[in-house]
Amino acid sequence: MMYFAILVMVLAVGVSAQFFPQQELSFAIQPPPLQQPLVAQQYSQQSYAHRAVVANAEREAQLPAHLLNPFYKNQRIAGALAKESWFTPGENLVVDREAEKIPRQRIYSVLKNAGLVNRRRR
Repeated sequence: MMYFAILVMVLAVGVSAQFFPQQELSFAIQPPPLQQPLVAQQYSQQSYAHRAVVANAEREAQLPAHLLNPFYKNQRIAGALAKESWFTPGENLVVDREAEKIPRQRIYSVLKNAGLVNRRRR
């Protein structure tokens, strides 16, 4: 009998608590925004391709057919590579790469001084 009384009280409290959907929820208890499917994000971000990626694609498009790697013509491989390049939570689009600001001569000099690059033969 005691369990029945507790059940009735819980139901009474639950029914008396009214939820008005037209009222705005506070920011702290709002549900997280819906995530768009990754496929939709990939196609919507194609216009944001980095200039180095676009330049590389243009150079590859000008290569003769015998120099192109047939490995990438396989649709399953191309799809898997595209899936690997999708953004995951916490990743952002990089527009201004810090590594591109380092002069190539400076990189070569550091690698040469570390003994990782052979000196040029005369």
